[in-house]
Amino acid sequence: MYVVLTPRPLGVDDTLPLPSAALLRHHGTSAAALERFESLRHQRVLHHRVPVERAVDAAVELRVEALRLAEEHDGVVVDLTVPRVLELGSHEVSAGAASQWYVLDAAAVLDGRLQTDGLVQFGLPELRIDDVGPGARAVGGAVVAGIVHRLVAEWPDHDPVGPAGITLRDIAHGLGDPQAKETPVKPVLAIDIAHDDRAQVLTATWQDDPAEVLFAGA
Repeated sequence: MYVVLTPRPLGVDDTLPLPSAALLRHHGTSAAALERFESLRHQRVLHHRVPVERAVDAAVELRVEALRLAEEHDGVVVDLTVPRVLELGSHEVSAGAASQWYVLDAAAVLDGRLQTDGLVQFGLPELRIDDVGPGARAVGGAVVAGIVHRLVAEWPDHDPVGPAGITLRDIAHGLGDPQAKETPVKPVLAIDIAHDDRAQVLTATWQDDPAEVLFAGA
């Protein structure tokens, strides 16, 4: 669900309560985007309800629609799934660029966990990686982008639970690297994805050090 904020009304205004500036900042919204957010008063809410088979395509279509509307009317788009102001153009939206669609929960990071917030918009459970020390966060975050790229690309045709392999190409796609197609497909980090029934999230584990497997020769 998105709220498009504009300087002038687009027909009849919607009146949805908006996230606080503090919450938007917490999820990475820049100072410039916050200033624009606070200066605009007119709302148009965009949302959809689709079968899971169309979830990925529909998510892309709705985000593009919201951003185009904002571009045409000098507005901004607030993502209500992950409360933040979207700071990209409609032409940049890509399901494959996984990092566009989630943030990592900041409190969980401090506790040594990398947990996504945002995959629900695709009908997927969130992804969690446990026991990530401060020195492993950057590499772990890159691996998360690669895993999410694969999850979204294969959903819902492929059950995400089970063994998988993540490559530098997956990571490059997940981070939105325009040269991702030229990135090597080897080496491969072997991972295992399970479903935590209590927390209702996917968990990813690996035996080998991702930094050694994927980046030692970089």
